[in-house]
Order: sequence, then structure tokens, then C-alpha cells
Amino acid sequence: MIDNWNLRTGAGRRVASTLIALLASLAAGQALAEERTHHLQGLFCNSEQQIDDTLIQMRRGLAPRAAVALTNADAVVCTFVDLLHYVVERPVVIKEIPGTVPFFKYEGTLVAVVVGSATRPVTPPVRIFFAIPERLADAPLEGGA
Repeated sequence: MIDNWNLRTGAGRRVASTLIALLASLAAGQALAEERTHHLQGLFCNSEQQIDDTLIQMRRGLAPRAAVALTNADAVVCTFVDLLHYVVERPVVIKEIPGTVPFFKYEGTLVAVVVGSATRPVTPPVRIFFAIPERLADAPLEGGA
């Protein structure tokens, strides 16, 4: 415990300033980590091609769930997330898909699922592809462009 005498000495001030700097850096690190994640809803698949296949079906008029069911005919590889949120870390824009409703295709890391007010971590985190109509402002373009 740092008492008043220690705070008056040079060593006490150094300890206190180090603790304050440590707490500030931890808070900044937590804010930075939060800025790199997004709570998202949309189309999520195991591969970029599965995103493309499902979006083609949606553009032909199928509802998102019906398009996902068609893509999942042989195995569950896609999901349409609309009742909960996926927490995705460091998304990268792969491509903008033009159309009457444009989509942005991303690659990122699924780190958690939010169900109601509970956040469930995904362990280990999973590489995932997804498409949403929004362009995430902090998501870089693939290849650093």
C-alpha cells in the first residue's frame, strides 16, 4: 500500500505514475479491442464460394432462409443470422457485390455469439465469410487497397 509519505518521495511518485499509466493503457487496449469487433447479423458461410452461391439464389428471388437451405442441401455450411448477433473480429472487405441491394462480402474471425444479453465465446475462434448490406467503415479492403 502506498502511503502519503511514499507519494511525497520520488520513488512513490514513480510507482503511482506507473500504475496510472498501466491502468490507462489497459483501458485503451480494451477500447481498441472493442473497436476491432462488430456485432453483426446477415449471411455467414464457411467459404467465399458458398456466400456467392447463396447470394445468387437470393437475387433470383428466394428468401434468405430458403437460399441458405438450398446451399445447405449436402451439409450445413451457411446460416442466416437474424435472431442473434455474431461477434466478428477484424473483418476485411473481399468485394462489393452490386445490385439493387448491394452487398459487401467479408472475411473475418468469429469470436463470440450474442444471444439475448449473454455473450458466448467461440473457442477456438473460427475463420468465417459473411455478406451484409453495410460497408463497415473500419474494415480494410483485401490486399490493403
